[in-house]
Amino acid sequence: MYNLSKKITEKELNDFIDNCLHWCEHLFGTAKDKEVPYVEWDWKSTWYQKRNLLAVYDREDNEIYIRIQGHRTIYNLANTIIHEYIHYLQPSSGGWYERYDKKWGYDKNPYEIEAKLLGDLYAVECTLSSLHHMGKR
Repeated sequence: MYNLSKKITEKELNDFIDNCLHWCEHLFGTAKDKEVPYVEWDWKSTWYQKRNLLAVYDREDNEIYIRIQGHRTIYNLANTIIHEYIHYLQPSSGGWYERYDKKWGYDKNPYEIEAKLLGDLYAVECTLSSLHHMGKR
């Protein structure tokens, strides 16, 4: 189960994603004005592939969209879920994400730096906790 492939069932994938979201909610809390985001995933979205994206947080719909293909392991997937969850928590008023992106670009955008740092920092802990709750550890 540690490698992501077609061998993982949809139920296992859904359970893992749900557990990761609960883990994020417990550690990071929730946004004041929004429910925990809904996650929608696809194995191989060509729209995301063409744009070289693994996931996106849609502020308007409060949804995280994930392309599973491109994630080699569930650790990578947990990292992505944490990353997008951090975007859910970041303030959206004032258009700061867009301002930073325009001024410094994606890689130097403080919102992206924060999301990447926390994803990298907590991916293993989130994965182990999620697997434990699934009885897979």
